[in-house]
Amino acid sequence: MPVWADKIKEQFYKDSERWFLWAPVLFGLGIGVYFLLPREPSIWLTLGVIESLIAAAVIARRRLGILLGLAIAAIVVLGFADVQLKAVYLSRHPLLQEAIDKIYLRGRIVSLDYNSRGNQRVVLDNLENFDEQRLNWGKIKVSLSHGTEPLHSGQCIELVGKIMPLPAPSLPGGYQFDRKSFFEGLTASGYSISRALPVDCRNEPSWADKFGYWVDRIRQRIVARIDKVLPADEAGITAAIVAGERGGMSRRLVDNYRDSGLAHFLSISGLHMSMLAGLMFFLVRFVMALVPGLALRRDSKKPAAVLALFMSVVYLLISGAQIPTQRAFIMTFIVLLGVLFARRAISMKTIAWAGLIVLIIAPEALVGASFQMSFAAVMALIAFYEKYAGALQRFLRGSSVDEPSLSVKILKIIWIYVAGIIVSDLIASLATLPFAIYHFNRVALYTSLANLLAGPIIGLIIMPFVLIALLLMPLGLEAWALKLVGFGVGAVNDITAWVASLPQAALQVPSLPTWGLILIVLGGLWLFIWLQPWRKWGFLLIAAGFLSLLTVRCPDVLVNDKGNLVAVRDNFGELVILPARGNNFDKKVWLEKTANQKITAKETRRLKKIYQGKENFPEWLDLQCDEQSCLYKRRVKIIKSGGLEVDGKSLDLSAGLGAAVYFNGEETSIQTVRDASGYRLWNFVKKGL
Repeated sequence: MPVWADKIKEQFYKDSERWFLWAPVLFGLGIGVYFLLPREPSIWLTLGVIESLIAAAVIARRRLGILLGLAIAAIVVLGFADVQLKAVYLSRHPLLQEAIDKIYLRGRIVSLDYNSRGNQRVVLDNLENFDEQRLNWGKIKVSLSHGTEPLHSGQCIELVGKIMPLPAPSLPGGYQFDRKSFFEGLTASGYSISRALPVDCRNEPSWADKFGYWVDRIRQRIVARIDKVLPADEAGITAAIVAGERGGMSRRLVDNYRDSGLAHFLSISGLHMSMLAGLMFFLVRFVMALVPGLALRRDSKKPAAVLALFMSVVYLLISGAQIPTQRAFIMTFIVLLGVLFARRAISMKTIAWAGLIVLIIAPEALVGASFQMSFAAVMALIAFYEKYAGALQRFLRGSSVDEPSLSVKILKIIWIYVAGIIVSDLIASLATLPFAIYHFNRVALYTSLANLLAGPIIGLIIMPFVLIALLLMPLGLEAWALKLVGFGVGAVNDITAWVASLPQAALQVPSLPTWGLILIVLGGLWLFIWLQPWRKWGFLLIAAGFLSLLTVRCPDVLVNDKGNLVAVRDNFGELVILPARGNNFDKKVWLEKTANQKITAKETRRLKKIYQGKENFPEWLDLQCDEQSCLYKRRVKIIKSGGLEVDGKSLDLSAGLGAAVYFNGEETSIQTVRDASGYRLWNFVKKGL
């Protein structure tokens, strides 16, 4: 065997204690393969692969090396089978394929939230039409008209609405709203064109559904109490961090938090769960310490851990149990179990178990930004402190052997706190950077400054009084605690507004290609999981992943599925959206995903003249128009009534759901949204439905 192979084998066996950490990675790899397939795989083929692995294991039962390879393959296949079974189960309800302009609906409210305009949105199931016929639609999401009286989960309502298929991506490689909605159990979405009226329910819900409705009603009561006590901006943020209700936040607030690097505060995750559980833990110990007889006879750690765990369960339920919250709860649960049984719990194994559990329960989480960013940040922090915690502590504390004075101790505590925030934030920011680029196309440059300023307010004011407010809510005495939470939230809002207003606070960047993100993820996992020197190989994969940005091109032409929204590249490589009414959401997505800005007022006036056929500006944009159509670079004919011809051939935009056109010299390549997103259970039009 070559020397280099011996060294690799040696390092592999030296890291044998870390082998388990690859189990959730392999499981996730199987899930990822499923989502990357262009067409829906046969479930019989998956069963055949599983049976083949079992047969191979029986045949090679005495060959340890072969069994190890089969075990690795089996974990990958189990991940693939897990997500495929969930998709097949959810597909039992056919997706709506064509819009219905007006339909009477009667159904039960499964859950309820609010959109950015303050209107209620409900998820309905047990659907019936006007003739009391059961509709096999599963669940649908409906935005209610303004003025509808407040409703609650478990209630049955009737309304007249417009129902539409799940929305497809806005451009090739864009965010797949239909996939997300499909795995939420939705088959359609829409809005009401009448008021929603409460009616009597025909069927009694199951006990599990009743519990879910009860929890959701508690969430809505908490949000209502917050709205009653606090002003709109403070109430919106407070509702987000207490009950996971983000509909009350204005667009301005969300943009400020995103551009300042504090967007993670709006998603209930490890920051919130660990603070709330930790505060409950120390509160119980403090109360027990006030009773000398109890403090001397009982170990306060165990009852404190039990009550902290109970508080974590309550917080998980009232927050809506989103993916970051689930991960945070699982890790908190394991840590508190470690306290109960006097075991060390915070380690890479903790995050591995958390990841595996989340992926088994919700395999679709793998392709979501919240799962990816949450686990990336926590893994990076654990890996860093595994490697450098001792050296960092020695550096922060200094090498003096004399007992420091009180003032020196205070200064050291402040220094450790500030340095800890900066170091932790830098590591978490670097770990989540590729996902921020891939999903959101933005990079916040002053995130460390924002976290440094807001951290003390969050840790010393907001989260402690969130805990107190929740404890006092059953007694109806939460108002004063909520006002203090609102005071802290108002201060953080001001910080985000100031940081977001700084020059170049956030940079708009093009999306990483999927294969580039995969390289970065594999490199990061290699770097975080292994402890031996070969872990540094991960940097090569990470570098290659970031270099994939050099392969990203802005399309020469973008067009939607109706052909009534078209964008072209000007002579300077910038995307220019041609005049069109409506479609504001698609316009915004196009500009963000291609890292472009709106054209200036002067360019808008020029574009209007070009589009009307009154004047041409070939030095800026190679586009000539008349009353019926426009000709772009003499190769693409844009029909104003809706349609596109490329090199004399008309595109079937409806079947392709929109397209991107690229010029490669004299050659032209066309990628449709349908080709990019594939033919899957969440978007494939089935005949006969």
